[in-house]
Order: sequence, then structure tokens, then C-alpha cells
Amino acid sequence: MSLRMRQLTVACLQINTHWGTDVLSSIRHADALLAPLLQVPNSPCSSTNRIRSGKKPDILVLPELAFTGYGFPSRAAIKPYLEPTGRGVSTQWAQRTAQKIGCHVIVGYPEAPDEIAKEDGPIFNSAVVVEPSGTVVFNYRKHFLYEADEKWGASPGQGGFGSLDLKIKRSARTASENEEEMRVRVAMGLCMDLNPEKFEAPFAKFEFGNFAVTSKADVIIFPMAWLAFGGAETNGESAAAATADGQKVEDEPDWKTVNYWARRLTPVVLQYAQAVQPKTTNTIFVASNRCGVEDGKTTYAGSSCVLQFCSDASVRLIATLPKESEGVLLTDVTI
Repeated sequence: MSLRMRQLTVACLQINTHWGTDVLSSIRHADALLAPLLQVPNSPCSSTNRIRSGKKPDILVLPELAFTGYGFPSRAAIKPYLEPTGRGVSTQWAQRTAQKIGCHVIVGYPEAPDEIAKEDGPIFNSAVVVEPSGTVVFNYRKHFLYEADEKWGASPGQGGFGSLDLKIKRSARTASENEEEMRVRVAMGLCMDLNPEKFEAPFAKFEFGNFAVTSKADVIIFPMAWLAFGGAETNGESAAAATADGQKVEDEPDWKTVNYWARRLTPVVLQYAQAVQPKTTNTIFVASNRCGVEDGKTTYAGSSCVLQFCSDASVRLIATLPKESEGVLLTDVTI
């Protein structure tokens, strides 16, 4: 059987932000990292950037609470950073960036639906999706909360995990096809959503993995603030390995974390290997994680990556960033 393969270009921004810092400063820093995509001349480009000149993404994903930092100790601490639903500074940045690059942008932010909620109502750990025109098309609220979310009073999203269709404009590389755009089904979660609920559900329940299968996802998107294994106990020291003579080894991805993410999506593999009617197209997983150490004690796993779950029931690492360094990952995938 001949399959119709579709090409997609995805990008992740891996950034190190800290709660208590100025959001506008974080935004300027993100713009500097993304400058090659924004066509800013003579801009610095870190050695971890995976950007080829002239290449543009169809989808750009930023981490969870991308510009505010993550480890807020209380509701009072996060209150000045709360943003109205789909209208705050993070959304405005996403709108500008989507229009500049001509792509969909997904960014995490702390949400207060209105001023009353900001004072004492329900607030959420959320992510907004903006299309290339700058229009907000989706607002997702984290469904499974991590203990750090509960510290600052987040409420769980009540609508379950997220699912939406994105309209991707055809570029010159596929202009020979009849369609002017392609629809991409996205399953979306935030960080803890990939884990067993409250770490109490059976590991093999695979809540999000099964959701991705039932929603017939082409692309699974996860903004993250995922801790390195043992990341809350580093006392601010780099978790990188060192040689016997004390020399620091090259910054590599946190392979234990990347492998864990893949394991949590086991149902996505099984839909190719065991289903009565196996899926015949690839499924892409995009994780945009933050990096660095926050509050001098909490280490994040970085390792933003793109995985491809293939129609032959294999899992392939398409691209990844290191654990500790900021940067931009940009890569082509086939779905």
C-alpha cells in the first residue's frame, strides 16, 4: 500500500528562566536565542542552536511557564506574574512571533481567567496556541498537577488533555500537491500530564499515551519544566558528569529522561504493533523543556527533543538538545 507522507518542520526553544526575574527580560532573552528565525542580523547564536540559514518552522514550542520560571513557593509569589486567559504578555509575544516567523507558536504561562480569580479564584498552569495570523486558537490547562503547581495554588484543568487540529500552510517543497494546506491533529499536555496521575496510578495505565492514540494524534506536543532525575537535591551544582581528574565532560542530553518520555508513550508504539487496524502514518513527539538550576537547588533536565514513532513500530530520535545548555532545536519530520 502506498502511503502519503507529509513533511513538517518543528522547533523547540530550550531556555533557563527563574521565578522572580523580570518577564520582559526573559522575553528579550528568548528573542535573542530565536534571532536566526526572526531574521535579526548579526545576532549571537549559541553552539547548541540547531538552525540552518533560511529554515523556518511550521510549529514552534516553548517550555512550561516559559518566561516566568517555574518554582514559585506560594500563591503570593506567583500573583504578580498571572496573566489573563489568552491576552497576557506571553500570549502577546506568541502573537508577534507567530506573525514574524509565519508559524504556529505554543507557549506556557500562569493563567488567571479574570481579576477576581487573580485575587482568590481558580488559577491554572496553562499553554496558549497561536496560529501564524496571530489569532489565539487554543488555551490548554494542565490536567495532572505536580506538587510544585499545588504550592502556588494551581487548579487542575477540567477538560482532560488537549486535542486540536492545526492548519499548516503548504510550502514550496510540497507545492506539487493539490492541497493548499494540511491539517495536523495535535494531542497536547504539560509536563506532569505525561506521568501517572499523582504518581499513584499504575505505571501501565498510560493515561496520556492512550489519549494520544484515541485522539488519532499526528503530533504530540509537550511544553515542559521537567526535573532531572534527582534534580531537587543538587544544591545548585551542575549535575553533569566529570572525569576522574575533575574535568567536566561534554554537555549531553539526559538520556534517562528522554527514554522515560518514550516509555510513557508505549500505547503509541502498540497502535502500530498490536492494533487490529494499525496506524499507517508516523506520530511525532515534541518536548520543549527548560534547563538550568533554579533557586540554587532544583535542576531541570533540558534535553528538549523530537521523537518519531514509526509505522514499523520503532521509535527514532530525530533530534535533541543537551541537558544544560540553552538553544533552539529545528528539524524536519515526516508524518
